[in-house]
Amino acid sequence: MFSINSRSSLPIFEQIVQQVAKYIAIGILKPHDQLPTVRILAKELGINPNTVSKAYHECEMVV
Repeated sequence: MFSINSRSSLPIFEQIVQQVAKYIAIGILKPHDQLPTVRILAKELGINPNTVSKAYHECEMVV
């Protein structure tokens, strides 16, 4: 569901935040749907778990 563009100038955590917002806006995710755990998403994307944690924290701040 989530993907990262390593060539983007946008930080990875912001890419995740934008994708969550987009998926909510188009109805793929509904408010209060459970996202993958930090560890699972980090492993799937091959990124540091702290990056996913930061993205999830930013998502919480938006809601």
